[in-house]
Amino acid sequence: MSEKKPFERLPKDVTPTNYKLQLQPDLEKFTFDGSVDITVQVQYATSQITTNSVDIKISKAVFKSGGKDIESSEITFKPEDEKVTLTFASELPVGEGHLCLEFTGELNDKMKGFYRSNYTTPSGEKRVCAVTQFEATDARRAFPCWDEPAVKATFDVTLVVPKDRVALSNMNVTSDNASPDNADLRVVTFAQTPIMSTYLLAFIVGEFDYVEGKSSDGVLVRVYTPLGRKEQGDFALEVAVKTLPFYKDYFNIGFPLPKIDLIAIPDFAAGAMENWGLVTYRETALLVDPKNSSSASKQWVALVVGHELAHQWFGNLVTMEWWTHLWLNEGFASWIEYLCVDHCFPEYDIWTQFLTTDYTRALGLDALSTSHPIEVPVGHPDEVDEIFDLISYCKGSSVIRMLHDFIGDAAFRKGMNAYLTKHKYKNTQTEDLWRALGEASGKPIEEIMSSWTKQMGFPVIKVSAAAQEGNTRKITIEQAKFCADGPISGESPQWMVPVSIATSAKPNEAASKVVLDKPSLTVTLDVEPNQWVKVNPGTMGFYRVQYSPEMLEALLPGIRSQELAPRDRLGIESDLFALAKAGQASTVDVLKVIEAFVNEKNYTVWTEISTNLYTLGNLLSNTESKDLFKAFATKLFTQVYEHVSWNPKEGEDHLTALLRGLVVRVMGKNGHPHAVEEARKRFKAHCSGGEKIHADLRAPVYVTVLANGNEETFEEMLKYFRTQELHEEKERVLRSLGSIKDPALIQRVLEFSLTDEVRSQDTVFVIGGVTGHKEGKELAWKFVQDKWSSLHERYSGGFLLSRLVQTTTEGFVSEEKALEVEAFFKEHKAPAAERTIKQSLENIRLNKAWLARDAASIHQWLKTKAE
Repeated sequence: MSEKKPFERLPKDVTPTNYKLQLQPDLEKFTFDGSVDITVQVQYATSQITTNSVDIKISKAVFKSGGKDIESSEITFKPEDEKVTLTFASELPVGEGHLCLEFTGELNDKMKGFYRSNYTTPSGEKRVCAVTQFEATDARRAFPCWDEPAVKATFDVTLVVPKDRVALSNMNVTSDNASPDNADLRVVTFAQTPIMSTYLLAFIVGEFDYVEGKSSDGVLVRVYTPLGRKEQGDFALEVAVKTLPFYKDYFNIGFPLPKIDLIAIPDFAAGAMENWGLVTYRETALLVDPKNSSSASKQWVALVVGHELAHQWFGNLVTMEWWTHLWLNEGFASWIEYLCVDHCFPEYDIWTQFLTTDYTRALGLDALSTSHPIEVPVGHPDEVDEIFDLISYCKGSSVIRMLHDFIGDAAFRKGMNAYLTKHKYKNTQTEDLWRALGEASGKPIEEIMSSWTKQMGFPVIKVSAAAQEGNTRKITIEQAKFCADGPISGESPQWMVPVSIATSAKPNEAASKVVLDKPSLTVTLDVEPNQWVKVNPGTMGFYRVQYSPEMLEALLPGIRSQELAPRDRLGIESDLFALAKAGQASTVDVLKVIEAFVNEKNYTVWTEISTNLYTLGNLLSNTESKDLFKAFATKLFTQVYEHVSWNPKEGEDHLTALLRGLVVRVMGKNGHPHAVEEARKRFKAHCSGGEKIHADLRAPVYVTVLANGNEETFEEMLKYFRTQELHEEKERVLRSLGSIKDPALIQRVLEFSLTDEVRSQDTVFVIGGVTGHKEGKELAWKFVQDKWSSLHERYSGGFLLSRLVQTTTEGFVSEEKALEVEAFFKEHKAPAAERTIKQSLENIRLNKAWLARDAASIHQWLKTKAE
């Protein structure tokens, strides 16, 4: 694997305070002309200024101070460092001056910097809009700048644009006039921004419709949509208008800008980006079609809107000092988006869903020896994209959830207000937040939380009980690092672990709360002889729990009867499955516990079970147990399949709709005859002008008909795809195509992923879609190797490259495959995916060990189930 690149931050001898920036994009030649007048402070005499700049041609550089113009004598670009050094004929005087630059650049097609995005007008004409994506380090692709989060300044933006195009930036328009030089152009000037980091600047030139509203605190909110589809912005507008006052109230600080725009971009690499006052989104993360969007899509839009608007305070008003503290932005926003959606839509039971969307996924990654601490020292820009991962987002949000639970909402809000008030328009490090929350709560927050952010991993809490004495019982809890490859050898790192313990007398209330700050602790509980004891009620703590056999046995009736709350039922199964995967419990014992869920009706609990069964199904896909395991999974889901049936009932809730989609997908993929027949019937009617499939069932139906289909099915699906306008619907088909089993058709799916019919942002998901079964895994990996140079060029430096590597490699289960993957990446370097490659190799070898350990016993047990 490659060495870390040497890296130095920009010198501090000259710093900016304001940028007066003018840009004129050419939407036909895919270029832009720019000029910028940067007000700077020269701290001490120098004849050089170094800033960030990539793929920009500077044609003129002049320094103005005290009525004198000093021309540059040399302009030196350092592409590998993404810097430019301007050398001047004489020393620049100390104090305020103006650095004036003229430059040109390219509207690239890489979805970063100032780039072009393709769209089709309602009349069918193909056109291009110019948009931006600057986080983490791509403002330097649009104009030379001090592109580091701590070098904040104000910005005055002017855009020169075609007269029939919409022009947007972070602030409100202050003037909009015809260009004196060209009657076909307009000059649009925007108000000065607050003091902010370069990565939050944004500008957009294109054709859009919008819907607008005002929040109760008077902020103008607009949602910009593709032309002719403004009704698809209504739901996001409703969420945004509710969310801004919620955050104002929660932080006790108002939104500091006069307006906020939310806009759907056709080509967009991430889910969304929190540019201050102009938030950009993928179409699927913002647009909701009243007739054709699924419940899951609406929920996703609500969460993403909640996430990005939280950043307007946490990230934009107060910004991390350097990318090492990125998790502060992302972990916090990933936590509070759930708080916000729970406020707006309590019927989503979103905090239970948090466990499968964030919490268990973070535990899975963080158990690997190739994980990383939440706080990672970051130097070179190449390293930044690598930490936009589950640790920053999902572990970050999970430890904040644990902390919020530990100190309580009142102290948390008080600390948040103090933190934001003290540091507004400035930059912070993680310790600044801990200090504020510590002062608000009177608890040693910095000491506790440092153990969670500065070291990687998390503990497993082992729980055992001494004999009952009257109405008391002594419970011993011990901590040791949880490792994906089995019990830790040698001395374990320690955490300061907030541990809650509940009993069956009051299952949802802590009977005892302690901070486990040493290897073990004994707690005496008031508990009657026949009552069970449960550690981590609500599954709040970021750790696994391993019960003694008799304590676990006592909890199982609570699963069957559902006396245990959904989050607790899920937590028990999830912990046990992770222990089995790590060789610390028997997989057969886990399957026996999973059988206790036969009466389960909760969507999120079934999500966790189906995820774990998918993992196990992948493990067994090349063994004699494959069909027996399918039969076991089908039988397990039969009762809930019959319960939800295929047709939505009048007035049913959001979660039942999500559950139906999940169950139909599982049964369909497993080839359940009734599910397959019903899916085929509905798909045929849907495509031939008959009854439309309910939006919540479309993806499950597409997956089912393809998984059990042939070339005719595949052609029908492609034909249907080509008639669709809604990107959400196109994406549903794209993600389903890989379910087809015929190797020749799988190859066609892979080739199709790189055609013009698939947006670059979606290619990775199309390729990933074929890895869900053994036929596709091998072909996808071979395809990635064959097309590596074009895929690497397309996604280099971005997180989509890591996603591609992960989805096409981590599912293998043999040493032979691990060596093949290792050899390939030794030959083909991919710095931005380096950690992902290591994690995939570790997962392959863990799968191999798990299979060797448990395959025989699983097979024997499944045979008894089939008799």
